[in-house]
Amino acid sequence: MNKVINYLESVISGEKKGIFPSILRIKLMGMSYLTFCVVKLRRWLYNSGMLKSKRLPCKIISVGNIIVGGSGKTPTVIAIAKLLKGNSDLKIAVISRGYKSRIRGNTVVSDGNNVFLTPEQSGDEPYLLAQNLPKIPILIGKNRIKSISEAIKKWKTQVVILDDGFQYLKLSHDVDIVTIDSTKPFGFDYLLPRGYLREPISALKNADIILLTRIDQCKNLDTLKSRLKHIAPNIPIFESIHQPVSLIQVDTNNNLGLHYLKDKKVLAVCGIANHFSFFETLKSLNPKEIIPAYFADHHKYTNNDFNYILGKLTDAKADLIVTTEKDAQKLMNISFCAVLILKIELKLISGEFMDIIKQKCNL
Repeated sequence: MNKVINYLESVISGEKKGIFPSILRIKLMGMSYLTFCVVKLRRWLYNSGMLKSKRLPCKIISVGNIIVGGSGKTPTVIAIAKLLKGNSDLKIAVISRGYKSRIRGNTVVSDGNNVFLTPEQSGDEPYLLAQNLPKIPILIGKNRIKSISEAIKKWKTQVVILDDGFQYLKLSHDVDIVTIDSTKPFGFDYLLPRGYLREPISALKNADIILLTRIDQCKNLDTLKSRLKHIAPNIPIFESIHQPVSLIQVDTNNNLGLHYLKDKKVLAVCGIANHFSFFETLKSLNPKEIIPAYFADHHKYTNNDFNYILGKLTDAKADLIVTTEKDAQKLMNISFCAVLILKIELKLISGEFMDIIKQKCNL
């Protein structure tokens, strides 16, 4: 699987040379043009008022992106929810589509006190949200208007944080936050399937806030910010990092402390969109060596995968396995080695980010 992923990315990025990759890129370009026409027309219909967005009786904070894959949406949702909740009595709910959920229709992942679904049932991100946001209900479903209406009815919800909501134009948003991974910002500058863009970069003009994530791992931050200011000159840009906060042992739930990895051989196992960022974060904890074992985003681990992981662990004579929160529940059955979870949190560089959100929502 890794070979397929690496090959496709090398074709899309232009790294792969030759006749066949060139022909494939040309074919993908034609399909990307169709994507461009569809998404451009759809947003124009909503912006012009020909299609109407529904207004619901609560404040809607949308967190989204313009590329497929990870850009830091989930850590951003968690950070905003925690900062809004604080010690206030504000009634907040988080609504997600529930990507790769096994549940059909709309359902409650957590009521704020109890988590009702497994990661397989809810999808990776909603389960992660439920684990990190006690006292805040988490709901999933493709019909997010229905989910929000349910949250208002059950918990008198005043503020909804809409996970992956930038393209959900059926619903009127009070504030649109677009997260951009500073290390992989524009999906090779092409729309799907030639690149990873879901919309043209010009769609950023429809945002209220642009939030750059992982800026500490970006080698050309000034160039990126300059380009963003050229694309969307009136949209404020804020910065954030993915900060490691704890190292949890899976079987005991003990926090071993971030210093625990120093001078150890670490097998880094993950199935996320930006595995390079995970490895870079691990490097900051000064292990002796990092042996990568990465899979596709939202990967479901099989017995063959566990054998592969065991083989890499044995060959490298690694001391332990470190994985992400997103992958942790899928690796619970590993018994041949200690498995640690590296927990991260999104840290905002400027406090004005929340000021704008509160102002837009009249909070």
